Amino acid sequence: MYLIFLVLSVIQIPIGWLKVSPGIQTYIGKPKSIFQDTTLLQTEKVLNKIDNDFKVALGYNEETGKIPEINSYSITDKFFIDEANANIVFGQLIKLNQWAEDLPAVDTRKELFKKMFAQDLENGLSSRNGTQWSVYKWKHVPAGFARNLLEEIKLRLKLLNTGNLEETETSEEPSFTLMTEYASMRVGDEATLTTKGDTLISLEVLRNNIPTNDFKIDGNSFVIKPQFAGTYIVNAKGLSKNESMIIEVLPAGFPSKEALPFRVCYKGVNYYQTIPFKGGELKLSCSADPKASFDSETGKISFRPNNVGWCSIKLNQKEGLLFFDSVFVKPLPEPILQIRGLTNLSIARKRLLQTDKFVLEATHPSFENGVFEVKSFNKRSVGKITTISKVNGNEISIDPSEKPFIKYLILYDVEVRMGVETQKIEQPIIIQIN
Repeated sequence: MYLIFLVLSVIQIPIGWLKVSPGIQTYIGKPKSIFQDTTLLQTEKVLNKIDNDFKVALGYNEETGKIPEINSYSITDKFFIDEANANIVFGQLIKLNQWAEDLPAVDTRKELFKKMFAQDLENGLSSRNGTQWSVYKWKHVPAGFARNLLEEIKLRLKLLNTGNLEETETSEEPSFTLMTEYASMRVGDEATLTTKGDTLISLEVLRNNIPTNDFKIDGNSFVIKPQFAGTYIVNAKGLSKNESMIIEVLPAGFPSKEALPFRVCYKGVNYYQTIPFKGGELKLSCSADPKASFDSETGKISFRPNNVGWCSIKLNQKEGLLFFDSVFVKPLPEPILQIRGLTNLSIARKRLLQTDKFVLEATHPSFENGVFEVKSFNKRSVGKITTISKVNGNEISIDPSEKPFIKYLILYDVEVRMGVETQKIEQPIIIQIN
């Protein structure tokens, strides 16, 4: 039955069907599920907030369940595309896709995700093209159907949870349900677990078989927020039954690739990155920079990789590992040499006679000033006579007696500091005097 409503919510059907759209939403939203995975729980929270915000934009009446302009698509376009709320939903689907890819091959939810999100994967999700997906999913969609689409995504999320859906009208025997399969979180993640039909009597949480207080009980629910990496075992006791579960807690890492283009660094260039850890006796280690530092007041990591290849970065406290991630270090590209103020490497003699010096610069569009620095170069002046000299620094000066007769100025064997190394660029720079 639910599959029928899924189909009705997305196919092209006559406008008259829009009047029964709220009824379809009622059926789609009827199943309830207790989410037992951090990623699924977070996605549900984001979708619920988007749905509530969309209702406000639509002028949705909670008492009657009606929308003033059910046929209108302008509000949908404005809310999802113009105001970029589609990007928020898409970001969660990217995380959900990664979650499914990381599942073991034997986990049936891996293939279930591919089947349920096949059209989304074909229309931008697999290629991570948010613009393509936003247009495919929301552009010119009538308001009633747009609400159906949100409910339908939430239903797919419930199916991914356990595959078992319970309607609110269905009575259940009291039970105490926890996640009994192997799960994973990261340091700093927060997961809320709730008892169902039972009363929580006591809770014990172990990290690497040592008791920990990385949890908080709130009535029949409890929140787990791991502070260190390791294997957590949760033992919960209820009136009717006892349950245990294992959570593998991974160290925290840098923000996702979509949020921060930080996965590639360059040898000899200083990098700074803030991570969500402050205070305490924290120790930072960087495989490519033994002098890497961590500011415990601001949470800022500072390092300058000295080796090409993968660089691992760890942050430890005496109780355990908090942060572990890596970046790939590449060699610096060869800089572009140019004369400041001479775009075409030519200068009128009149201007030359009025100029005391020029500056030779080494730059690259991918880097800020300071990464490259001209240290020295050879200068050849060609005119009535030819003179050759070695220049230290980056300033080009010409003897006043040569200015009336010089025809060419040739710079070569330019030594450039690139990060922490020096490289000689033999390709000459020829400046013509007109």
